[in-house]
Amino acid sequence: MTNALRPVASKRGKPVPLVTLRSLVLPEHAAVVEGREWFFCSLPDCEVVYFTQDGQTLEKYALKVRVGLKEKKAPRPVCYCFGHTVESIRQEIEKSGRSTVVASIRKKVEAGDCNCEVLNPKGTCCLGDVNNVVKEALASIRIPRAEGTQPPAAGERANEDCCSPIARWAEGDREACRLPEPLPAGQSIDSGQEE
Repeated sequence: MTNALRPVASKRGKPVPLVTLRSLVLPEHAAVVEGREWFFCSLPDCEVVYFTQDGQTLEKYALKVRVGLKEKKAPRPVCYCFGHTVESIRQEIEKSGRSTVVASIRKKVEAGDCNCEVLNPKGTCCLGDVNNVVKEALASIRIPRAEGTQPPAAGERANEDCCSPIARWAEGDREACRLPEPLPAGQSIDSGQEE
């Protein structure tokens, strides 16, 4: 799958697996899901969550969950597997001056306890979004990143925005996620070649 351009907004969207839409779209809107390639609209001020190249759209009201990126009021989900919100992350940082959420999510992901492909509207791992929320919260209360959270190692930084499906569970399409293996020193995630 490739990125598609949303005709109305002239903004590129990332492909979303059908299993994500099947899981999150309300039954009354499910008929339009099948037989199409869907893309996620990342514009925060847009009501559209998913679109196709031929102009079919699904808006926020067609989903079973709130799409944190597109919400202005709490709660704004950022981690759908473990219930972290923008507000809960900010609250922890305001109380303690640091965040434990990234380490907590990583530990659960490594244990195979995530289900990003069916719970997150983007259909991908939330760690990239969570890291961004942590960085913004730390910056807003002027805490240097090094004090608030440990930066990931180089290989983890390259892979922090994706979980890989590793196992089919008995329930059918439900998949576990794990963090990809860190890249060997000198390799790029884009090329797989040594730099």
